[in-house]
This record gives sequence, C-alpha cells and structure tokens, in this order.
Amino acid sequence: MAFKKLKVKVGQVTGTHTNFPTLIQPSLITGLGSITLAEAQSARFYSDVGKTTEIAREIVSADEIHVKVTSMEALAEIWMDYDGIRSDYAVGDTYGRNNVWSGEKVVYHLDGLTDSTANGHTLTNTNTVTFGAGKIENSASSGTSNSNRDLNQSTEMINNSQFTAGWSVRSWVRFNTLPSTSDGDLRWLLYLVASGGASKRKEVGLAYKGFGSDKGFTVRLYGSSPTIIDTKIVTTVDTWVKYDVQYTGSNIEVYLDGTKVINQAYSWSDLGFNPHAKRFDIFGIETYGGGFSSSKVDEVRVRNSGSYSTDWITTEYNNQNANGSFWEATDAGGGGSTPAQAARRGAVMMM
Repeated sequence: MAFKKLKVKVGQVTGTHTNFPTLIQPSLITGLGSITLAEAQSARFYSDVGKTTEIAREIVSADEIHVKVTSMEALAEIWMDYDGIRSDYAVGDTYGRNNVWSGEKVVYHLDGLTDSTANGHTLTNTNTVTFGAGKIENSASSGTSNSNRDLNQSTEMINNSQFTAGWSVRSWVRFNTLPSTSDGDLRWLLYLVASGGASKRKEVGLAYKGFGSDKGFTVRLYGSSPTIIDTKIVTTVDTWVKYDVQYTGSNIEVYLDGTKVINQAYSWSDLGFNPHAKRFDIFGIETYGGGFSSSKVDEVRVRNSGSYSTDWITTEYNNQNANGSFWEATDAGGGGSTPAQAARRGAVMMM
C-alpha cells in the first residue's frame, strides 16, 4: 500500500472552487512518479489524511487521472492511496467516473468516442477521424486529406433556456498544417449549431479561417446578419493552445491559454428566434478552396448550466498545461510498497 499527500504548488490556483475536477498525471509529479494501470485503478482519493471523506475520480489511463476536489484553493491538499490490487470503481459508483463530471454536459478525453459524464453522449466517427498522442495523453486528429472528417453528437446539447442563461465550451487545439492556398478554407474544429429552423441557423465555435484578410485561428459566432464575432486569435503551427468560449447570460467571453481575450456584450434575443444547440461537432463540415488545415483536438468539455469564472478557467489551464508544476507529492506514511513497486525495485537490485 502506498499513501501520498498531493499539495498544490504556490501560485497555481486563483480563487476558491467547489467540486473542481483536477488532472493528475503521476509521471510528471515530483514525489509520485510513474505508476502502473493496476495501481491507478486501485487508487482512492480523500479530502483528509484520516481517509474519512473519499472523493470521486476517473482513471483514463495510468497517467491520466481526474479527481473531483471538494475545495480547490491555494495550497489545497488531497490524499491518495493505492495497492495495485483493488478493482476500479464502476462508472456510476459514488466515487466513479460519472460523478467527477456532474457539472458538465459532455466530457471527451478523446482516447476514443466515449462521453465521461452520466449523460452518455457517445460520439459518432463519420469519416475515419484518427486518435493519437495529445496534449493530455491522447487526442483526435482530422487527418491530412481535404475530405470532411467529423466526430459528431446529434442530440440537443443546450436547450433554449440554457442557451440564453449561460454555457461554456472548452478544449485544447493544435494545428499541424495550415492551408497552403490564398483562398484556404473555413474548417470548424468545434461547433454548436444554434438553430431555430433551416433559415435561422447560427454556428457557434472555433475555426481556422484561411481566406480573406483575417486569416487565422478564429472564434466565430456566425450566421445570417448580424455576425456576432469573427475575430482572429492566433495562428500557430504545432503548438497546443487552450480555447474557452462561453456565454455568461449577458456577455460572450473568449479565453486563450487561461487569459480573457474577448468580452463582448450580447443578447440572444437579438437573433429573432429561440436558439438551441441542435448538434455538436468536432472537426466540422465546411471547406472552401483547395486548402486544408490539419488539426488535433483534446479534452473537449461542454457545460449547459452556466459559465465559469475567470479564476476557474485560469486554474483549469494551469492544472492541465503543466501538471508537474501544479502538484507536488510527499509520502503520507503508513502501508508499504505495492506488489508492483516491490517487483520493480527487486528487478533494479538484481541488475
């Protein structure tokens, strides 16, 4: 049995956040280090050293664990024990996967098509989207051809009252290549279709706009007049960036790498119809010209019950961007080594 205390490093958390899903990547954390999948699946997490208050967690892999921290604040502490023997919790268990994400509509880690929430919005892979290395373990890739590639979920994501009250879409994105022609393309990476009928559709999302004078990585709320936002944020090849767009109930906010770059007042009543997020796509359906932007997407989350504070978004970015700079681990005492750890040490001693 191994028993560890994980403590947030100075300067990583702004504000105090209740029930905050936090990433733990053991291989990056000083004092914890690489563990096996069996050890990860046997892990239990607690809010106190006495292990009286257990908290939910999701084991995606041996090096991607998400834990629902009851109170995330500066220098917050949680405790982890693991033995390599206990079985993983069922996804619907009190301390299992689904309960980590009770505040989200969908969560896609993109190690496959599964939604980690209890809502069960599994993606459909319509055009052979591939999966490989990502910002956090794995990601989805649009490939390099000019054909449409698409992961989609066609069940309504956000209804009218939720759409107008507040929502949030968050993801890591990376462009492998950019369009080579002057015309380029408009390639959606993530988008919600806010629809009041075929003649009243508006797309809300993130795209690469490769045409016109404003080429680049674009947050685009678009449809029939008026266009709300069509703003270039950054154009970078082979660099992961975190994108957050949300509606607060009065303002549209866009964040890049945890920093707010757009804050624009808007009322959805100006649309003249009741908006709904009628579908959700990863890698969209519009292309123009001969260019194509090959891209990757990782850790996609949609919330349909309000927006997040700037402090939450900044803390989430810090936690995911450099996990070894966010957490440090120390022995909490008790127990001993797990069978897997003992076997590894024995192998080293015999060399």
